[in-house]
Amino acid sequence: MALEFTLDLWALVHSLNARSEWMHRTYGVTGPQRMLARVIGLWPACSPGEAARLLRLHPATVTRLAHGLERLGLARRARDRSDARRLCLTLTSRGRRINAIRTGTVEQAVRRALGRAGAPDVAAARGVVQSLASEILPVESREEVA
Repeated sequence: MALEFTLDLWALVHSLNARSEWMHRTYGVTGPQRMLARVIGLWPACSPGEAARLLRLHPATVTRLAHGLERLGLARRARDRSDARRLCLTLTSRGRRINAIRTGTVEQAVRRALGRAGAPDVAAARGVVQSLASEILPVESREEVA
């Protein structure tokens, strides 16, 4: 059963990568870049560290994604007005348009799939996915993300 489930996970990873490539060709951003844009859109002026925590990514990964969004003119980093030590991420008008996209996204596909499942199945699936993410992550990476 573990092998079959692992194969299903690899299929999911492949699907996520394929959709990310499609989004890059279609919208000019990858799936991870769009997820960062979504986080910035939902939590305006969040810090890169806060975004990393929300996305469950290493801060260096979020920094790399934020640089990519900046190069594309979709986001900017600025010093917090109340605390000059803190950086804030904000979306530009182009970034807000990317954030507003709802068609062809991973979120749309997930929304459709979840709509076909009942709440108990969704809760159970989330629990399994969270447990797997924790188990699969190398020990040293767990400490960095925590």
